[in-house]
Amino acid sequence: MNRKPYLIAVTGLAVLSVQALASPNGLAFPQPNHHSNPVIAQNSEEQTRIRVNQKASPAVVYINTGKSSGSGFIVSSDGLIITNAHVLQDAPATVTVVLEDGKRLPANVIGFAKNGIDLAAIKIRNQKNLPTLSLAKSAQVGQSVYAIGSPFGYGNLNNFTAGVLSNLDEQDGIIKHDARINPGNSGGPLLNSQAQVIGVNTAIQLDRNGSNSGISIAILVNKIQPFLTAIRQGNISRLRR
Repeated sequence: MNRKPYLIAVTGLAVLSVQALASPNGLAFPQPNHHSNPVIAQNSEEQTRIRVNQKASPAVVYINTGKSSGSGFIVSSDGLIITNAHVLQDAPATVTVVLEDGKRLPANVIGFAKNGIDLAAIKIRNQKNLPTLSLAKSAQVGQSVYAIGSPFGYGNLNNFTAGVLSNLDEQDGIIKHDARINPGNSGGPLLNSQAQVIGVNTAIQLDRNGSNSGISIAILVNKIQPFLTAIRQGNISRLRR
């Protein structure tokens, strides 16, 4: 069955479904509010959350295609960004990227992963020395995870949530976790406590009533590194398949 945005059935689960997290969005860009008061962390987990957000957030971007929006993260200082392929569904050759500080920049669509993997790359034009995120080597059930993205559009730029990695399918390259994500989080990073990327947030599992079940789905890091290698080798699709 089809329900916007991008609702598909999960194989083997007759009553559950997965909702990909691109968000319909207009072209208006309200100004972000970055004013905050100093806070004192009360415990080690709170300290970790604050540290991960401060370290990772500058490398997380909002992506606007003119028809929809999503999130992404910078992996090279010259502006290469990883996101979900479905974020760029029907996108033009150039999209708009918004950095954490509200700066808006044009980015070219580079290409898409092959074999149906929901990954894509864009590149900001004429940039250098941009903040980046590094990839983790692995992930483990039970570890704390942190998600950054822009759910429901630019008004929630770089929203931060935390949770636990609850299920890991290394063969299919899928992470399940309970850090809250929503439409617009697609393409944003799932991070470990070292602010390293362990996954790309992609979808939510819906309950019987079609509501967010609280189970979030990300593409595991073992699918991201081969995609970066394919980009360097020019072995990617120019069109989404």
